[in-house]
Amino acid sequence: MTRLLALLRKEFLLLFRDPRMRFFVVVPPLIQLIVFGYAATFDVRLASLGVVDGADTALTRHLYLSLAATGHYRLQRFAAMEAAEDALERGRIRGIVRFAPDFGRRPAVQVVVDGTDSNSAQVILGQLNRALARAFGGDAPLALEERSWFNPNLEDRWFFIPGIMANVVLIATLILTAMGVVRERELGTLERLLVTPLGRFEFVIGKLLPAAAIGLFDVMLIALIAVFWFEVPLRGSLAALVAGSVLYLLSSLGMGLLISSYVSTQQQAMLVAFFFIMPLVVLSGFAFPIANMPVWVQWLTFLDPLRYYLVVVRDVFLKGSGIADHGFEYAMMLLLGGGSMLLSMLRIR
Repeated sequence: MTRLLALLRKEFLLLFRDPRMRFFVVVPPLIQLIVFGYAATFDVRLASLGVVDGADTALTRHLYLSLAATGHYRLQRFAAMEAAEDALERGRIRGIVRFAPDFGRRPAVQVVVDGTDSNSAQVILGQLNRALARAFGGDAPLALEERSWFNPNLEDRWFFIPGIMANVVLIATLILTAMGVVRERELGTLERLLVTPLGRFEFVIGKLLPAAAIGLFDVMLIALIAVFWFEVPLRGSLAALVAGSVLYLLSSLGMGLLISSYVSTQQQAMLVAFFFIMPLVVLSGFAFPIANMPVWVQWLTFLDPLRYYLVVVRDVFLKGSGIADHGFEYAMMLLLGGGSMLLSMLRIR
């Protein structure tokens, strides 16, 4: 125990005496949270639309004013469809609403959108359908009452910010662990440490606990900013969030340690870490639903600890879940983390 405490003291001193490391611990997570918190959204605001009114009737003018009154669009009139299509091809507008010359006899509206951004195109189409349906009026045969549980206003920020927390912690701890062990090897201190009475398990714990403490600090810091700055509700158990974070850190630290056992320089460690980070994020369900992926890719996602942590974090924040609700996710993170730790300790010489 005395040897382990001495190693821990050395690691914490190295972390907090290095101004670059102090900067790395606090500033990048804050920058990533603020930038992604404001930028990561599927909402489409003030989309530029062209309107071609070939009928020019009282009804089409009413529909035009109704679209303008929604506040969702910047409308631009075109005299002919060819001019509107040219503007769409040049990227000056994102869609076209066309009222045909025979609109009075056949009230159909043609809508053309720029499909290069498929998500934005679907959002614009949905907004236009709702706006035009309200503008047409009339007695609907069925009254549809819409209600969204857990996120009543469908705020994208509520969905993304818990996921950003998971990504920030992954990046920070994975890189910190991978580079920390390799730095010892580059300086020649790793060999000296391994020939001391310090055991292999003590060495691994001594290297990982400081990084784990930094990861938990980042979790708490981001959670506070999410709740008090971005106003994301934290409805669930704080104990469930901490338990999930600890098991998630076990996985990310284990991967970082495993990377360090295969590389010989800090530059290699950084490159390999980023090589793993991108697939982990894509396969986690952070932005792309896992159910929409091919079946063989869905099977790969079971090896991604970020997938399970995202479920825990989002459910704790939005659904109000507790520890008992996430036994499967905790077990999978423990299995993946324990496996990577075991492989790492077997490889460290």
